[in-house]
Amino acid sequence: MFPSLPTPSDTPTILPLADDLPIIVWATRPDGLCTYLNQRWYEYTGQLPEAALGMGWLQAVHPEDAQPSGDIFLKANEQQKPFSMDYRLRAIDGTYRWMKDTGRPRFDTDNTFLGFVGSVVDIHELKNMQERLRMAIESTDLGTWDFDPRSGELIWSDQCKALFGLPPNAEIDYSVFLQGLHPDDRDTTDAIVQSVLQPGSSGYYDIEYRTVGIMDGQVRWIRAKGQAFFDQNGQVNRFIGTVLDTTQTKLTKELLEQQVAQQTHRLQQINAELQNSNSNLQSFAYVASHDLQEPLRKIQSFGDILKGQYASALGAGVDYLNRMQLAADRMSVLIRDLLAFSRLSSPLAEPSIIALDDLLKSVLVDLELTIAETGALIRISPLPTVQGDPTQLRQLFQNLLGNALKFHRPEVPPLIEIKASSVTHQALPAEVKPVRDAAGYHRVDVIDNGIGFDQKYVQRIFQVFQRLHGRSEYSGTGIGLAICEKVVANHGGAITVRSRPGQGAVFQVYLPIT
Repeated sequence: MFPSLPTPSDTPTILPLADDLPIIVWATRPDGLCTYLNQRWYEYTGQLPEAALGMGWLQAVHPEDAQPSGDIFLKANEQQKPFSMDYRLRAIDGTYRWMKDTGRPRFDTDNTFLGFVGSVVDIHELKNMQERLRMAIESTDLGTWDFDPRSGELIWSDQCKALFGLPPNAEIDYSVFLQGLHPDDRDTTDAIVQSVLQPGSSGYYDIEYRTVGIMDGQVRWIRAKGQAFFDQNGQVNRFIGTVLDTTQTKLTKELLEQQVAQQTHRLQQINAELQNSNSNLQSFAYVASHDLQEPLRKIQSFGDILKGQYASALGAGVDYLNRMQLAADRMSVLIRDLLAFSRLSSPLAEPSIIALDDLLKSVLVDLELTIAETGALIRISPLPTVQGDPTQLRQLFQNLLGNALKFHRPEVPPLIEIKASSVTHQALPAEVKPVRDAAGYHRVDVIDNGIGFDQKYVQRIFQVFQRLHGRSEYSGTGIGLAICEKVVANHGGAITVRSRPGQGAVFQVYLPIT
């Protein structure tokens, strides 16, 4: 911006200094005819002074822009008010570039209008950037707006108008904006806009409101973001931003919230049913441990009395008594094992720190008679300390070691090795799927040289009541390994097994490192 020239006589003295500037500078007299163009104009356009002065400068303006530009200038000259306009200017090589022409009136000391002085700046790259930005915005379904609070001028993009249910040619002002807002959102939105425009405000604008299409009546949810800009006096001079239709997102969110609420209610019902089931299970466990076992104990006792007092009279009937007592004994063991399995469904108690070395020692004490009878050799490498339930973990290893002792090859003493290592989550085998994710896991291997089994039965052996051998060959209820899997799951881990007939088995227990 150049200073106003105080008197006409100063014009030849001051303006020629503009010849050294890299931008175009011009001046006119009161009737609007151009009286001065600096050297930059002639170098750029290739016009001669006699062709450019007066209104000849419009000959270098793009034909589509010449008439509108001339009208803007003459109107500003008539009103003696500043103006700014964009047009395409022809260069000496015939190409056109976008320019911004800005002018302001100059007056003498008596406030007599002397004409305009102004400048022309190349904004071609800026125009291209704006066009690319416009295309990018249109591709994202964003609407844009530009508001001048001083003049009340409000410019909306076509997409912005569409979000208010308006056609592209609709005339817009702030009252139209307020009219298009949902009645329940109108006052709040207006208050927020006014607060953003206040001096001292950050000028940042981020709000969600509903519009009611002025022409189509459609209700839409809108997310609006913008920024107000202030002059050196703290007065807002521009407010620009974007709007985005979030109706579908809003509806989807509401639908998801409804579904979550429904699922939460259903989960609460299921949880209540589960708690009731657990309560019933605990009641059953009590009955099983007391009332169901009592008749079996009487059967055993009466069987012993019958054999002791009437064995000679019964003759071959003693064999039936023995079978009856064996069946009662199996039933008692089955009830005991089912009771142990059912108790694993109860929530895990507060975990404690457990040294597996010490736990295995106590398990070996319980199994020492079987170890001695089979001549077993058991090797235990140093084991880790874990967090868990000591009773359940004792069940786990007692069942694993008990099976290794039970299913040994005839005439071959059991050889059992227990060792531990650690493995990261990323290094877990594909078939190992722990219940709880952890950065790493303790892996405890229980390796035996027993009879083994075909790998195709690997899933079956962890199911309740599943046996690979008849009762006449090996005793048991088929619940032990199901208990093992349940214990490991309760501790957030996993258990797998590898085996081949006649070559033993390797059980691998994975427990999270905490």
